[in-house]
Amino acid sequence: MGLVTDISRGRMHGYLVGRSVVLLALLVLAGAFQARQGGFPVPLVWFFACTGASFLFTLASVAALRRGAWQRLSPYLQPAWDVAYATALVYLSGGAFSPFAMLYPLAILGGAILLLRRGALAVATASALAYGLLVDLQFYGVIQPLSPLPLPALEGGRLLLQLLFNILAFYAVALLSGYLAEELHRAGVQLEEAQAEVLDLERLRDSILQGLGSGLVALDRRSRRLFHNRAAEELLGRAGVSLGPDTEFSRLFPPGAGGRSEARFLGGSVVLGYSHSPLSDRGGRRVGSILIFQDLTQVKQLEEGLRRADRLAAVGRLAAGLAHEIRNPLASLSGSVEVLRQGSRTDAEDAHLLEIVLRETERLNRLVTNFLHYARPGSAEPTPFPLRELVADIGFFFSQGEGRTGFVLENAVPEGLCLVADRSQVEQVLLNLFRNSVEAAPGGVTVRVGAAEIDGGAEVTVRDDGPGIPPDVAARAFEPFFSGREGGTGLGLATVHRIMENHGGAVSLGPGPAGGSALRLRFPSSRPVTPPMSGTASPA
Repeated sequence: MGLVTDISRGRMHGYLVGRSVVLLALLVLAGAFQARQGGFPVPLVWFFACTGASFLFTLASVAALRRGAWQRLSPYLQPAWDVAYATALVYLSGGAFSPFAMLYPLAILGGAILLLRRGALAVATASALAYGLLVDLQFYGVIQPLSPLPLPALEGGRLLLQLLFNILAFYAVALLSGYLAEELHRAGVQLEEAQAEVLDLERLRDSILQGLGSGLVALDRRSRRLFHNRAAEELLGRAGVSLGPDTEFSRLFPPGAGGRSEARFLGGSVVLGYSHSPLSDRGGRRVGSILIFQDLTQVKQLEEGLRRADRLAAVGRLAAGLAHEIRNPLASLSGSVEVLRQGSRTDAEDAHLLEIVLRETERLNRLVTNFLHYARPGSAEPTPFPLRELVADIGFFFSQGEGRTGFVLENAVPEGLCLVADRSQVEQVLLNLFRNSVEAAPGGVTVRVGAAEIDGGAEVTVRDDGPGIPPDVAARAFEPFFSGREGGTGLGLATVHRIMENHGGAVSLGPGPAGGSALRLRFPSSRPVTPPMSGTASPA
């Protein structure tokens, strides 16, 4: 871009204001001279006319500047007008003997302001040509300049010396003013670039501080807030603390002996970890501090959960060992009672009592077995197997025992679906679910098992048409030893949940589409079987 388009409105406005001041000063001096002379000579009439015209031109230039007109032409037009005006005043005040030759350097300064060194040299050249031509024409008698005062006689040597001196002065002023104008312009450009860089750095700083996930508050020596980021406002709002001019940060976050400290809010439900850092000025003197804090609530909850899990794991290992030891005498007791019941000396009443002992022993054995599955399920060893065939086999086996009355299985697993999981643990899951459905509906129940591939895994759905599960019971259905049924052990669904966790899957419980309950098992991996292996539905 050229210099014309680089000229700021401020520079042009300052130039026009300076010209207005000079013109007003000239009018005042001319008026004072006219009052002292007591007359109104012709040169003064033309002087007032030229100065008035220049003043009107200045006003027009100001108006054009405000409207945005003459933007490209005005920087050249203004110095040209000043040279013409200075030449006119020199002619009206004695030509070679005029004191107004000093206006040419002012015009050169204006050219330097508007067009830098090139403009100053151009205006100096135009001034030298105009002034030299006027003096030459006066010396050879071609023109007779006007003057309100008598003019001395023309002397060639003196006149030539004066002309050369003025021309040298014009170029000296042009070189000096041009150099200063360019240095000032260069400094202004550098200042603008520095200001732009500072603004960019400030925006970058604000973006970084506002984008921090940690809360940041800058405090002065009296712990009064100087600055805070968006995360600080959000975290403090979550902790029930409102940011205001009277917020006592020194009380909320007292400086600790170590680097990191913790503060608890809302009865300990919100934990913020924080640290203080010194805030110094350019001289290294401390002027305040920087408070940085993060939300540690979830971290503390996870830590507490891990500690609780460690304690439960220790108790679980102890309980699993104890349950394992209980199964051995149970087996011996059950075998002994079975031998006594088959003896020939037992009457009907003793046989009934022995039947009760066997039934309760079996119930206790099943409870201990379920507890062992829950407390020590073992690591899953995933292998691919056809799910439809497994469902058919488990359904047939269950229908011959616990589900021999009233249990109907609908195997809706598509042929060719291969589940990648621990087969024995999946068998345990299906047995527990079938048993829950039969126990919840003693009069008979139909269980439908379906499956579908979803996102590289498999979702197995087990629905029944039983009485369903109340919402309050469903919310706690996976808790160990919680049962919504009289006489239930509360370990069936808890074991299912534990096995699914062991597979890295998920389980959810809800009402079925047509009543009853629906349980969804999400396994992370499945693949089609080649060749497809089919199973059969097994009604009981």
